[in-house]
Amino acid sequence: MDNDTLDGASVTISEVVITSTPTGPLTVNSDGTVTVAADTAPGTYTIDYTICEIAVPSNCDTATVTVVIEAQPFKIEVNQMVTPNSDGKNDFLFIRNVDFAFNNTLKIFNRWGVAVYEGIGYNNQNNVFDGRSKGRSTVTQEEYLPSGVYFYIFEYQDINSKNITESGYIYVSK
Repeated sequence: MDNDTLDGASVTISEVVITSTPTGPLTVNSDGTVTVAADTAPGTYTIDYTICEIAVPSNCDTATVTVVIEAQPFKIEVNQMVTPNSDGKNDFLFIRNVDFAFNNTLKIFNRWGVAVYEGIGYNNQNNVFDGRSKGRSTVTQEEYLPSGVYFYIFEYQDINSKNITESGYIYVSK
């Protein structure tokens, strides 16, 4: 209501009634604030509202509010626990928001620096690290790795095509 005036003076909420019809993800509240629905996609949104003087209800005006929702970078988070025991919990390495990690590669190394897993296009669905060896110099390929701490390097491009490398440790437990 900072730009709303009555006879040239600033308006207080106690002097007016604000009404609007929700439009898409926007709602103008009776106190003059605007609510944006959760999970609204990036873009520009507008909503019209009417403001009327309480003392003279026929003294009304309309206005438009424009809200710009900017794209937020998605935080990529690598779960640090893999328990490949088919209980439906942590059976594979879950990477939160992996759908926004474009052109990704994942490498996992044992404590001696030997690659035990190398994958391209990790997706939390059918291309995952499930605790089995897929490296070049490991025990037998497709066998489950021994319990222990492993080091990972996850490389990808973000939504702005910026190259990002994340690394850390995961624990594999049977």
